[in-house]
Formats: sequence, structure tokens, C-alpha cells
Amino acid sequence: MRLIAILSGTAAALGAYLFCFGTGATRWIGLGVLVAGAAASVLCICMGRQQEKKIYNMHEQIMGFLQGRIETPIFSVDDDMFALLENSVVELENRLLLEHHNTQKSCQKNADFITDVSHQLKTPLTALKLYCEMDNNNNRSQHLPKQLVLIERMEHLIYSLLRLEKLRADTYEMQYSQQDLFQLSQQVWEELQILYPEKTYRVTGSAAMRCDEYWMGEALKNILKNSCEHTEPEGRIQVSLETTDTSVNVTVEDNGGGIPEDELLKIFQRFYRSSRAPSNEGVGIGLAITRAIVEKHHGTIYAENTKQGLKVILCFPILEGVLAIG
Repeated sequence: MRLIAILSGTAAALGAYLFCFGTGATRWIGLGVLVAGAAASVLCICMGRQQEKKIYNMHEQIMGFLQGRIETPIFSVDDDMFALLENSVVELENRLLLEHHNTQKSCQKNADFITDVSHQLKTPLTALKLYCEMDNNNNRSQHLPKQLVLIERMEHLIYSLLRLEKLRADTYEMQYSQQDLFQLSQQVWEELQILYPEKTYRVTGSAAMRCDEYWMGEALKNILKNSCEHTEPEGRIQVSLETTDTSVNVTVEDNGGGIPEDELLKIFQRFYRSSRAPSNEGVGIGLAITRAIVEKHHGTIYAENTKQGLKVILCFPILEGVLAIG
């Protein structure tokens, strides 16, 4: 279309030149070329504006679909090449809606299954713990304290595992609001400082983002707790906050010596425990929960070794105006 407009303008200019400087028949030929070129230019401009309007309408339809303002895509009934593109976009939108619907059904099934498993596991464990406590009070045995500890660890494992699966199944509803990550990280550390009073903690930089305050605090708590467990009593932990044009970055670094390189990609898997982890600490669920929380905020998380210890980086893209489907 642009090439046709250029040729039409060139023809009109040539016609104007012949009309102005030509004589006799040449002048009248120039006038005809001028009129034809001008008409073609006007037609190209009209068609170009019409095409721009169609493109703008398609853009509005796509953005309305992504933002949830348009629930049902509308097919075009025009008979042209642009209509093929419009209907292809609508077909893609319909497939996304179908996939989203199927995902919601699958998540609901998982949530129902998790609820059933939670009830089936918690009820006998609670009864078993009660009987052990009664025996411990009436007929003390050297094995009863160990049994109670094992039951409590099993309860904690089941609770953590159910939380992880509920996160992955979208059972929890995130409450997004603008949060100051500097203040949030300080609040999290105040809860942990009681357990690790000798640790040195420091936060540098500043950042704010839309997130769920409780779950983002849970993600930071799991990382900080992991750093505390893998450093010496007087270990150092530093949180660095950074905001760029496209992302918010949170870095947690400690001086615990790091972990083997082949374990860096595994530490966020559930039930995985580093070979350098204390034998009596954790069950390998905390960092898996952290990864699920980060992914629910459309972010990524990875770890790398430094000269002094382990560095965990959380990267959250800055999303403006585009909401999830549904």
C-alpha cells in the first residue's frame, strides 16, 4: 500500500509538471495524469486509514481479551484477507479460553483431592499424638519423647507439603497490593532474629512491587531461614533490592561457603536437601514453596555460588495493565 501511494504521488507530480510546462496535447495528457495520480493518492490514503482503524480495533480486542473486558471473542464476517487474520486471532483466543477452563477444572480437582488427603492424614496423626501424650504422662517410656518428636515432624511435613500443593493448584487467593520490600524484609527478619540472635543481617537498596504481602514474606522467610541454617553462628546475611526499567530484583547472599555446583539446580525441588545441610534441619520443602510463590508472582528464582557463600536471586517483571485471563 505504501509503494502504491508513492507511485501515485510520483505520477501526480509528473502530471503537474507536464500540465504546467507542456504545450498542446502534452499539457492535457499531464492534466489527466495529474488527476489520476491525485485520485489514486486519495484512495490510498483512505484505504490506509481504514486499514489502520482495523488494526487499532484488533489491538483493542486483543487487549480487552487479555484484561478480561471482552469475555467472548467475535468473529469477522468480512470477505477479505484482513478478515482471515482477525478470525485467526479469535481462534487463538478461543483456544486460550478453552485451555484456561480446562486448567481451572484440573486445579479444582487437585484442590478437592488435597483437602481429602489433608483430612485423612491429620485425623489419625492427631489421635496418635494424643495417645502418646497420655502415655507420656501416665507411664513414661524412654521411647515416647522420640515418638512425639517424630509425630510433630510428620505433622510439619504434611502441613508444608499440603501448602505447597495448594499453591501449585491455585487454591490460595493472592491479595495483591503495593508493598515496600525493604520494610517487608525487615519485618521478616524480626521474626527470625529471635531464633538466630548472633547472625548479622543487612538490607541495601530499595524496591516496591505489587505482591501478596503474606506470601512474599513467606518466600523471603524461607530463603533467610535457609541462609541461617547454612552459616556459622556469627554468619552474615545480606539482602539487596534493585529496581530496573523492566524488573524488581531481590538478592539474598550469605557467607556459608555455598553448595556443590551440581546441586544448584536441585535446591528448589521438593524434598531435596543439600549434602551440606545439617542432618536435623528441615525436610526440603521450604525452598520449593518459595519457588511456587515466586512463580505465582510471574517471577523467576535461581541460585549461584559466590566466593563466600550462596546467592539466591529473585527476579520479578514489572507488569503494567495486563491481567490474567479470567
